[in-house]
This record gives sequence, structure tokens and C-alpha cells, in this order.
Amino acid sequence: MTQHLVQYRFRTAATYVAVLLIVAIVLVITGCESGPSVEGPPGPILVIGIDGADWSVLGPLLEAGELPNLARLIAEGASGKLRSLEPRRMSPVIWTTIATGRSPEDHGIGGPLVGKDQQGRTTYSHYSSNMWRSPAFWDIFGRNELDVGVVAWLVSWPPWEVNGFMVSQHLQYLSDFHGVGEEKGVTWPQELEEGIAPFVRGKSAIAYEELSRFVDEESELSMGALQEHYDTALRTALSGDESAMGVAGFLFAKHVPALSCVYVRGVDEVSHRFWIYEHEETRPPYDPARPATALLEKQAEALGGLVREYYRYTDEHVGRLLKLFPDETTVLVCSDHGFRGPGIWGEQGPWMGVDQHGLDGVLIMRGPGIERGASIEGATVYDIAPTLLTVAGLPVADDMPGHALTDAFTDEFSATHSVTRITTYGEVVRDDTAPIESPVDDEVRERLRSLGYIQ
Repeated sequence: MTQHLVQYRFRTAATYVAVLLIVAIVLVITGCESGPSVEGPPGPILVIGIDGADWSVLGPLLEAGELPNLARLIAEGASGKLRSLEPRRMSPVIWTTIATGRSPEDHGIGGPLVGKDQQGRTTYSHYSSNMWRSPAFWDIFGRNELDVGVVAWLVSWPPWEVNGFMVSQHLQYLSDFHGVGEEKGVTWPQELEEGIAPFVRGKSAIAYEELSRFVDEESELSMGALQEHYDTALRTALSGDESAMGVAGFLFAKHVPALSCVYVRGVDEVSHRFWIYEHEETRPPYDPARPATALLEKQAEALGGLVREYYRYTDEHVGRLLKLFPDETTVLVCSDHGFRGPGIWGEQGPWMGVDQHGLDGVLIMRGPGIERGASIEGATVYDIAPTLLTVAGLPVADDMPGHALTDAFTDEFSATHSVTRITTYGEVVRDDTAPIESPVDDEVRERLRSLGYIQ
């Protein structure tokens, strides 16, 4: 494993120069207009995806000085809202759109998860990486000899060959994949699994003390408010994020690629489950005739700060990750959507799922080419891939609906990183695009059901 990582360590510096020649050749071949000379990336690029992060929670915490690492990125760079897909879509669909810069109809991840068989029975499907029809921005980087490291991105299982390494979103279930074979492992290359294993934390490995930081232990119910179902929800979120950030920290401490990507989903998961306790207007008023409403109020005393505390926890992870990267790193933090919480209460509780998603997510950029204090206006999830390609000195494809967010660039950076064009980066051709079964499909199904995405 170490040899595999090291073989890319010394490739990056030289390939920054090679990118200039490759871009020029591509532009000639495709007949595209050539602008002024374009330089490669000014340093490494780090992309941090925080599922479901919303400015309505971030804003007050930033003002209170409780998110120092994200606050520093905002102060030193540019920030704004990031518009999600309309109509609202599930996170796997949006994160694939972010990665490819293409629409769900183009990139292949967007079909329904629930359907009917010929007998009219409800069937459950899922997304797997062989369903992608468009290349991700890290594939494009790799084609241009820039090494990449991708950790936990949604719909990255089974992981595929990249110019570097990929750890799929199923990494927290690593032990369940032992013996399934190279084509269905959790990492590419597969030998990476042995090295990351000590940094993967299953739900049972999350200690009581780690859960208790999210609960008001002086409240009447205290930790009792985390009944079995809620305890599992919080453990699942922590297990995923601890594993993703732990593995990312281990790998990027060994080597910082030209492009590094890390995704965490815990903010979204705890928002789905615990938003009603934080926001009084999203739960029914106390009614003596309905004992459940009294219990809700007691639970709210214990769990009312859980979502905000999870944002603080996530900020701590961001800070630890940033310490592994040099000052000249271009950092992009984004969420796939915002959050608006449950608004209708029925006999079975609040509605959940996609309807809880707010359309405006979070976007933060900082780096040597990013204007300090700039406000990003009108950005959408389609703009992330074109922006990253432009920062790297690579062309933006005409079949990408978005555009590079050049208003966030400094004048000096724009002078050497103007947007160049290419007709397309092509399609990903698969022999079979049927969902691939994994050892954890049942667990994933229950996870989706608990979040309200399926019944």
C-alpha cells in the first residue's frame, strides 16, 4: 500500500507543467477556441462535502465564535449559498451531479428507489457506482496525470480505478466486505483496506461518552432521551463520520494528492432525526389529552442542542483535516442542500425525507486564487465541477450546464486561469448498469427508512 501511495507522491509537481501541454492539445483536437495561456493548480485542492449543512444553523454558530475552522475559511475566502436541484432530490443524486457537473438524466444516478414488480409488490432498489454514465471531476484530473484521493463520496461503491486511491461510502462497514473479492471491495486499490482498518469505527465502537456530548445530561430524561432508535441514529452518524475523517486523516497525512475529496453525512442524518427537538415550531404544541406531546417536550430539553453540537463536532474534524494540507491549498466546502425540518405532524410523527431538504446549501472557498471576503451569488450544484476544473487549469465541457465561479477569483488568478472549453469529456460505458448487490444492502435500506426516504 505504501509503495502505491508513494508512486504518486513525486508525480504531482511535474504534472502541473504537463497539464499546460495536454490542455493545448485537447483544444486543438476539439477545435475549441484557445484563450490566454492557462496555468495548472497553484497548489493542492481539497474538497470537503458536508451533507445537509445549512446557513440557518451555521450563521448563529459562526457569530457566536463556535465554528472557528469554518469561520477562518470564510474570513480568508469567499462564501455564499449553493442552490440544489429542483425539484428536490435525494442526496446520492445531488452529490453525483456535483461530482460530474452533469444532470441526473445524463449522469445516470436519479432513478426511483422504490417500484413495483409484475405482481404489484413493492420493490426496493439502490444506487451503485456502475450506474454512473458520466466521469467525475476526479476522473478528469486523473486523465490529466493529476493524482487524486477520494474518501466516502456517495455512490462510490464499488470503488473504481483512479489515478491515486478511492475509499467508498461503505467504509464504515469494512468488516462486512471481507472476502467479497477485489471487484466488490471497499477501496481501490484493494490492498488499501488493511491499512485503513484501524481507523474504521463501527456503531458498537462509539463510546457512551461520545454520545453524551450531544445530550443535556442535566435535563429530566438525560441520556434516557436517546431511546434505542435515536441511539442507533446517532451512533450511525458518528460511525460514518469518524470513519471517513479518520481514514482521510491517515491517508492524507502520508501524502497530499493534487486533488483530495472527503464526504461526511452526519449533519444531514442528525438533522433528519433531531431537528424537531431543536425547533419548537416544527413539533405539535403541548396537549394534555395527548401524552406524546408531553414526552416530546421532555425529549426536547435533552436533545434540543444536538444538531448544533453536531455542527461543532464537524467543525473540529474540518480543523484537524486542514492541518494536514499546506497553506497554498485551495479548499472548497459545500453541502448538497440545506435543511428546513418537518412541518407537518401526523399520527406517526413528523414527515421526513426529501421534503425536509432546503434548496439552498452552503458554499465556502479559500485559496491563493480566491478573493478574500468575496460573496458568491447565484451558485448551483452544477458549478462545482467547472470551478474545480478551472482552478486546475483544465477545460470546462460544453455539456456541463454550470459555469466556473470566476467572480470568486482574484484578478491575478483570473489572468492565468481563464475558462477554456472542450466539447465533452465523454461518457462512461458499462457492460451492465443494474444495481450491484452489497453485503450491507439491508442495513442501508433501514438507514434510508429511518430518514424517511422509503417506507
